Amino acid sequence: MRRNTLYRVLPALALAVAATAQTPPHGRSVAITIDDGPAVNELKDLGNFQRIARGLLSSLEAEKVPATIFINERQINVPGQRDGRASVLAMWLDAGYDLANHAYSHLSANKASLREFEDDIVRGDVIMRPLLEERGRKLVWFRYPYLDSGMTQEAHQAIMDFLEEHHYRVAHVTVDYKDYSFAGVYTRLLRAGDAATAERVKQAYLDQIDPGFEHAEKASQEILGYELPQILLIHCNELNSVTLRESIARMRNRGYSFVTLEEATKDPAYVRADTFAGSGGSWLERTARVMGKKITAPSPRMPQWIADLPRPAR
Repeated sequence: MRRNTLYRVLPALALAVAATAQTPPHGRSVAITIDDGPAVNELKDLGNFQRIARGLLSSLEAEKVPATIFINERQINVPGQRDGRASVLAMWLDAGYDLANHAYSHLSANKASLREFEDDIVRGDVIMRPLLEERGRKLVWFRYPYLDSGMTQEAHQAIMDFLEEHHYRVAHVTVDYKDYSFAGVYTRLLRAGDAATAERVKQAYLDQIDPGFEHAEKASQEILGYELPQILLIHCNELNSVTLRESIARMRNRGYSFVTLEEATKDPAYVRADTFAGSGGSWLERTARVMGKKITAPSPRMPQWIADLPRPAR
């Protein structure tokens, strides 16, 4: 069985990065990936589940940009709603979008046993794999929940071997402005009838986009000497269902064009083997640790006034 080893890959990565850094980029590009699909935290209300999924899809279709949706199939297996929820997967596929495995129940590889995590991967494609095959397509991508890929080198390599045996490729992340930190607050305020504060949260979230991309752009320059094609991580939540078109407009204002995950990962920076580099983190953070470099670019932060909002009584 092939083993991913650090010493074999670093020299090739350094040469590829040096060659690429000598050529000015022709333009920025980003692949949009949306986790926790079809609609996170909507395990009761089928109407909300379908509305959020349709909001995301209609935004992508209106902007004519590709995306990959990472599915937790636990969201589909709701008694009495399974067919209505599975129809959302068919809707995404029939619109031409890619679906991918994000593990059945969003289990962390850093907290579960290897057997439990492998089982969550296998259970995570039971419904969508046949839907893909019916349409002549293949299931290619997997993303670690929480970006956790094992707490030790041995655990990480065992997961990588398992994914390889099941013909999965790992989808990495370079841009993550923590949309989930805003999304829960936004939905809670909206459903409590506080539309004014919810609107303030929405605008604060949109204002995270430029700092989030700026961080990844500067980090890429620090580590690689050029801006790699970015891979954006956001989530299938109510906030993104109403802001995605504006988010895409802000990306375009930064000079970004939109590519598939497959196209983005052709860059040499993604050729590096997925070796153990500590728990969690973006691909830029992992690469920095592997190469012995430090990222000094500041990360975006949630405004303190949002963190200070009162939480509902339990």
